[in-house]
Amino acid sequence: MRYSINSLFCFLTFAVFMFGSFGCKKGFEARYGPFYIMSDTTVYFEGDMGSRIDKQFERMMCDYPSIQSITFSDYCPGSRNDEKLYIAARNLRSHEISTILTNQSVIESGAVDLFIAGYNRQTAPGAKIGVHFWSMGSQDADDFPIGHEEHEMYLDFYGEMFEDADLGEEFYWFTKESASSNNIHYMTDEEINYFQLETE
Repeated sequence: MRYSINSLFCFLTFAVFMFGSFGCKKGFEARYGPFYIMSDTTVYFEGDMGSRIDKQFERMMCDYPSIQSITFSDYCPGSRNDEKLYIAARNLRSHEISTILTNQSVIESGAVDLFIAGYNRQTAPGAKIGVHFWSMGSQDADDFPIGHEEHEMYLDFYGEMFEDADLGEEFYWFTKESASSNNIHYMTDEEINYFQLETE
């Protein structure tokens, strides 16, 4: 379980970035948890992800099968259930949906994993990508030694999402070294480039 708090304000420039016809969540056609449908092909993402994120994503794709991209807001703090998150993230990848960060986007914790699942990934200067190690109830990832089965779900996920599986594994351990579960580390441009988080 991973969750962190950031700004509660949504950015007003999203409309300019996308189509110039809608502001922060204004005029959305439908909502599925943190997914706001802006058109048949575009989604705006804002808020945390609960234990229904997989079902919310599944219903969204059933109703809007032509979605091509998801743009993240300045309030994307993370997930409350990583198993459900990874079901949604793998579904996102299988539909070849692109993920987009604007210069106002702030993604943290589990929201970073959802971004990484993008078939193509775009970032803009100023976007913030915050990582830390996971916690589960009263236990932190640090409570489990390297090689413990509790790490396997995460290693498998990153191995799938990164073109280079070894780089994906390295990214997982990088999150461990970067910040504890109750802190956050915002990646530098050099780190973002090294881990190839942008594909376009």
